[in-house]
Amino acid sequence: MPVLLFVSVALLVLSRLDHGYIAGARVAIAEAVSPVLRTIMVPLEPLRSAGAAIGLALERADDLDQLANENQRLKGWEARAKDLERQLAELGAVAKTARDRDMPFVTARVMATSSGPFVRSAMINAGEGEKLKVGYPVLAGDGLAARVAAVGSGVSRLLLITDTDSRIPVFVGAQAARAILAGDNGPVPRLLFLTPDANVTAGDEVVTSGIGGLFPRGLRIGTVAGSGDRPAVSVHADLDRLEYVSILFYEPEARDVPPLEQRMPPQGAEVAR
Repeated sequence: MPVLLFVSVALLVLSRLDHGYIAGARVAIAEAVSPVLRTIMVPLEPLRSAGAAIGLALERADDLDQLANENQRLKGWEARAKDLERQLAELGAVAKTARDRDMPFVTARVMATSSGPFVRSAMINAGEGEKLKVGYPVLAGDGLAARVAAVGSGVSRLLLITDTDSRIPVFVGAQAARAILAGDNGPVPRLLFLTPDANVTAGDEVVTSGIGGLFPRGLRIGTVAGSGDRPAVSVHADLDRLEYVSILFYEPEARDVPPLEQRMPPQGAEVAR
């Protein structure tokens, strides 16, 4: 141990000296040792290359994991953007339909729908706070979808036009044939009480007639999709995927409902259609 300690101290001292003999000795030792080092490095070179390749592969694996996570996040944002685009388009269609009616309206979101065998209704997040009233017509997309059936403090229940309790006076086709659009809890409502000579064909437009004062005149509903005694009507509003609706602030006026004596024909007179 004393010898080794002496040698170590001597080497430290010599390393600090900048004498020419010492520098030459260092070069000579390096030249003598270099062949041995090269000989040792030859078998170790493949191991060093393999280590470098493994390190690069691990770095690339980390990069792939990071890219996969970023791609997953981007897909999530893409789905969110498409959903927002769809909602914006639906809101634009609803607002445009409501604006075309030239009357006040409020837009609400559908919170739940009920499509059982005995009821066709929906719940919206608007009520007395938005000054809604029972009977107000409800538009969705490009046509009439429902009417307000019950109003709460912050929610309201809608009665869809396909519900069995829904009865709407309508005009059909260019000749404005009168009928009643009746729901039967099925996928489409049907036309009732058409006169025998009514010329109704598939594709005829169906709009509200305003008779009775329940709805304003001219609200688009759908088109005739069949024939027979009770032709079906394909509604414009997508009732199975309601998300946003516009409620029209429509107050029925007395002139929409003619007095009873005006609606009853004189004795022996023919009823006008």
